[in-house]
Amino acid sequence: MRNATYEGLFYRLAQAHNLIRHKDDSPRFARIIVSVDPIQKQVDLMEMQETLLGRELQPGAGEQVLVLESLQTAYEDNKGDNYQHRRRGAFFVLEQVAHKDQAWQVLDRTEITGEELLGAVLHEYQDQPKVRWQVGSFQADAIGPVGSDGTWYGTRFDFEFFTPATGALRYKPAAFSF
Repeated sequence: MRNATYEGLFYRLAQAHNLIRHKDDSPRFARIIVSVDPIQKQVDLMEMQETLLGRELQPGAGEQVLVLESLQTAYEDNKGDNYQHRRRGAFFVLEQVAHKDQAWQVLDRTEITGEELLGAVLHEYQDQPKVRWQVGSFQADAIGPVGSDGTWYGTRFDFEFFTPATGALRYKPAAFSF
């Protein structure tokens, strides 16, 4: 699974989920590229708050948005004949609140939505042994208040999955012009 497949998966889920219902004329899905570097990561996430929430993503009352972070990849070696990509991803499920006293209910709703999204991912990949989602790596954190107006709350989900890398790391003479 490369970036385009990863994005396509969550894009389809954002379109289909009943509380998100992303459409081109009613955007509730966005992608952000987030750096591994901790300083740059803060800048990337600040940009999300300032440019996406309430500007590009504008749900109605009780509706949610899905913001997908870019993949990060590490490579693993079993010290034999097998290499793997260890992919790390994350997404935010966010909802805007009219009053801060609604934050706790929103945190619960966005956590449930995130679990539903991850459940759909696990279902989609249950028969594909080459893409292994690690349930033990799933983490959820409460987020909020965020956004330029401080009215957004939600849940951020982190996860890992593994895909084969042996073929990708095999030397390919045709790729070079020596």
